[in-house]
Amino acid sequence: MVRGYGRVLLVEDDHAALMSLRRILESAGYHVVAVADGETACQHLEDIGGDYDVVLTDLRMNDVNGLEVLRAARRLPDPPEVVLLTGYGTLGTAIEALRAGVYDYLLKPCKPDELLCAIEGAMRRRYDSALHRAVLHERTHGVESQDERVILEQVRYLRVGELLIDRLNRRVLFRSRVIQVTPTEYELLCCLAEARGQVLTFREIVQRAYIDSYAISDDEAQQLLKTHIHNLRHKIDPAYIINVRGVGYRLTDPRTLHRRFER
Repeated sequence: MVRGYGRVLLVEDDHAALMSLRRILESAGYHVVAVADGETACQHLEDIGGDYDVVLTDLRMNDVNGLEVLRAARRLPDPPEVVLLTGYGTLGTAIEALRAGVYDYLLKPCKPDELLCAIEGAMRRRYDSALHRAVLHERTHGVESQDERVILEQVRYLRVGELLIDRLNRRVLFRSRVIQVTPTEYELLCCLAEARGQVLTFREIVQRAYIDSYAISDDEAQQLLKTHIHNLRHKIDPAYIINVRGVGYRLTDPRTLHRRFER
């Protein structure tokens, strides 16, 4: 999943930390529901748990702690991923959290970029799990309606003009031919395609494609991307990847641009 998509349940009993974390997540484009205690979080999960993609929870809270929130989330039929955030990390609690199914375990103070990378990774794993469940259901029970088939195809495939990305099999096709891409090139194409024609900065692309999990400068990100973008342009039509000078890249269908000019 691309940063800016998805619903996050934020659980933190320190008001200042709650507001700070909420600003970080909302500035990245996530829809955030913030609650101040574990008991309220468990109630939210029981009532509308399937609507959350990720739960970000503090570990140490009064009455109902983060591990209990984690267990409540993982009991749901369609469980959200969970990221634990704590200033009191121990090996024992980390092992317990891993056994309970936590996605990531972060220590305070946590840098915003490190936090957002963890949330993005959790979003991606939830998406991948949902995709595999949908495909398994299709293979086992078939698709009951045209609407279901359309939804499944929308989830499985990313299409930009004659470029097709099959996210289930991690394949890239261009003009109906399979294109051999490296894992990094595949992630680059996915994040550009998910942006739906919007410009992504060099740094955003690096972070979203997991070339580097930590913050780097825009100049470093631009240099890191150059070779990968150059190679991709030779594997597909170079007109598909547009360089917005000094800013970043966007992926577009050049035929659409030609039709606009023809009008």
